[in-house]
Amino acid sequence: MIAVGACLLVAMTCTPVRAVNPPAAPPPAADSQTSTAELPRFQAGLWEYRRTLVRGDKTKPQVTTVKKCADPAAEMREKMEALRKKSCQFTPLRRNQDHYVSSWLCPAPGGPVRFRDVLIASDLTSYQDVSEAHSAQHVTQQKIEARRLGECPGLGSGAPLLRTPKPPRQP
Repeated sequence: MIAVGACLLVAMTCTPVRAVNPPAAPPPAADSQTSTAELPRFQAGLWEYRRTLVRGDKTKPQVTTVKKCADPAAEMREKMEALRKKSCQFTPLRRNQDHYVSSWLCPAPGGPVRFRDVLIASDLTSYQDVSEAHSAQHVTQQKIEARRLGECPGLGSGAPLLRTPKPPRQP
């Protein structure tokens, strides 16, 4: 299944980008509650992601926690671009105050999968991402709570953000 979330997308990879104090996203248009938007920015560093996954056919949620060096906004943009390359079709990102709403449709072997995602940007150092994926077989709900813990260990301020290696897959 195609998954997007940690983060707007399931952000479990990192990007060699570093922003010391990126500016906050621009305020919504004065004449409208909802506007088209860019993804919010977050401060790069050591982040903790707590993911709760609920599948329609399972009664018990799966909870995982990951800590890694990341630039969440850069990861989100990279994942969206990767999904576009897999022929996923996105509706324009909408913003209503601190809520960023997106939806997209992706082809999959078992039929198309429809996604809806709401990213709630608290500030430069924390956010919550709530998403649903609908396929012919089931509905999957996911919530990611992300918060910046500080600088990446051993890097110090201004050092380039290095990728955290992915753990090897178990057969």
